Amino acid sequence: MKTIVTFGLFVLVASMALGGMTSNVSAAEDPAILLKIAKRAQVQIQNQISDDSSEKIKMLFEDGTQKVNSLEKSLESDDVSSAKKHFLSAMKIFKEISRHLTTTDSSSNVASQTESASVRDTVRNPSNDLQRLQAYVDNLKTIANKHNASIDFSQLDTLFDEAKQQIKDRQFGDALNTLHKIKEIITDTNQELREKASKQESQRAKEYAQKYLEQLDRLIENAKKQGISDEIIEKLEYARENLSSTDDPRQIIEEIKKIISLKNQFDLTEHDGLESRILQVEKTLYRLSQIDGVDVDAISDARDALQNIKENLNNVEFETSNELLRDLTKQLAEIKNSL
Repeated sequence: MKTIVTFGLFVLVASMALGGMTSNVSAAEDPAILLKIAKRAQVQIQNQISDDSSEKIKMLFEDGTQKVNSLEKSLESDDVSSAKKHFLSAMKIFKEISRHLTTTDSSSNVASQTESASVRDTVRNPSNDLQRLQAYVDNLKTIANKHNASIDFSQLDTLFDEAKQQIKDRQFGDALNTLHKIKEIITDTNQELREKASKQESQRAKEYAQKYLEQLDRLIENAKKQGISDEIIEKLEYARENLSSTDDPRQIIEEIKKIISLKNQFDLTEHDGLESRILQVEKTLYRLSQIDGVDVDAISDARDALQNIKENLNNVEFETSNELLRDLTKQLAEIKNSL
């Protein structure tokens, strides 16, 4: 189990709340997500530490726990700068623990290969190892369901049943061999999940960029009608071209930041102001839709309301659009507070 801690942490960070591609933006808009990531990493590491772990590892874990507590206090005080520092310190400590655990596990594997069958039969009861592996696989299943990743866990389930029976019959040596097989399959499963999550991240990036492009097209047309300088319009069109030609999540975020920066150079008319607010609301709606436990029906109603606002805006119904937009902003705030 120790050999897969590093990837377990990768999955947690890569999947942070907001569907992967918006992780950096989401952490900036909602620093509380840092606490969620840190605590999940803390639990993952804690599951790898046993009574047999070294004192150094235990002391490191205590330091990491203190950093997580400090992170939580900073967030309660709205001290985002300190919260980020505590978050980075905690994750650095957990990474160090992971390295030590991996080194220890590798040494144990070499030693176990030299043991005779008679010695393996006298090893300690591996029930704790089995429980930790089971908890880890259960977490993988949760992640797979979240990403709608079709992964077959039946072989692992069969091996878990086999290991439980071997432990019940006190065939500890055989149980250790079964646990070794489980670890190997977990490694392959992690890789499969990582690949599928990467594909889904790219698809979400494309969908997100497409929604932004629709708003940007209207913005460019309105800028032309207002007589905005050709230089700014050319920059907007260049940014649009870059945005439409990439499916790299990080590049999409960078291009959107450039567009927002250019928009700040406009003297916004009533129409442009509404477009800008729609973009922000759409980002907030997208972010909320990626959070576990969100009310799906409420998100669906919010999407319908947003579409209605766009239709009114296209019909030059500025007052109606503005009123509906205020109502939708309140609705999204209620969804966020309910989480």
